[in-house]
Amino acid sequence: MAFKELTDNFKEVGEKVQEYGDSTLEYQKLRIFKSSMKGATSLVNLLVLGSVFLFILLFLSLGASFIIGNELGKVSYGFFIVGGFYAVVLLLVALFGKRAIERQIILNSSKLFYDDDELKPEKTVKKEHASFASTAKNKTT
Repeated sequence: MAFKELTDNFKEVGEKVQEYGDSTLEYQKLRIFKSSMKGATSLVNLLVLGSVFLFILLFLSLGASFIIGNELGKVSYGFFIVGGFYAVVLLLVALFGKRAIERQIILNSSKLFYDDDELKPEKTVKKEHASFASTAKNKTT
């Protein structure tokens, strides 16, 4: 009689391990899907907003170039001045802003791909403890 209970318990443990593996696999699939969708949506938003920003910058730059060129007597001077301004901005960003940009990209990417709950082990432990307690309670009754 005790041997039968022991073999039944081993079978049940095997089934539970299989169920755990299956549910973990499904969870990981959903997590990957969620992360990839967040990334895709962010990329689309970035492309749309970036395109609009570039058009605005283009037309403001053209307008500023024509205004500066007309004031100086030759339109080409305005284009050279605006181009030089952008070259100085690019140089300053390349020299001083590279680290800040990398840090910001890493922070934003980690916010996209990791949930706050996953980063707080206290919540995970409490959930697992509650799950274990309910399973143990069901076994005793």
